[in-house]
Amino acid sequence: MNAANIACVVLASGLSKRFGDVDKLSVDLCGKTVLSHVLDAAGVVGFGEIFVVSKTKVVDDLIWVKNENPEYGQGHSLRLGLGAAQASGWEACMVLLGDMPLISSSHINQLLQKNEFNQSIVSLNESTRMPPALFNGEAIDMILSQNSALGARALFDVLKPMTVKLDGDAARDVDTPEDLASVAHVMEARRT
Repeated sequence: MNAANIACVVLASGLSKRFGDVDKLSVDLCGKTVLSHVLDAAGVVGFGEIFVVSKTKVVDDLIWVKNENPEYGQGHSLRLGLGAAQASGWEACMVLLGDMPLISSSHINQLLQKNEFNQSIVSLNESTRMPPALFNGEAIDMILSQNSALGARALFDVLKPMTVKLDGDAARDVDTPEDLASVAHVMEARRT
């Protein structure tokens, strides 16, 4: 599937409770913010449009979807992003998490390449299905009809999506300062 025919939704409105008083997505990670690493990976892929769901506008050149109630959970953020993309005419969406800075454009492209039959496809790390995930129109309709705080993972059993293996480093997210240090270590090791 061609990336230009798909929207990308980046969820970036978590409360960062475990990180402390600072917004984890705006902290420096090897010279860029945590969120910038994710946006850069998405930008290289060539999506038709990129939507960023956040409480405040974080980037000027992407479509901002305001989440006035991040305390409602990831499911709420997901529905806001997918709803905005669908309202703009997109029938398929790639969903990325703003706190997974080790996600690469090559992994995102693997998800796109596996989508031969307009199916939903999710990343698989060991036995855990997780974003990045590509949702077709049927899955988006199903997600938008849900009314819970749960994210997309709760729907994976119903959707029975295809999977693409995601290595352990790429699956890391930044929830705590310790996570940030660990991810920075991985990034620095990759540069040498």
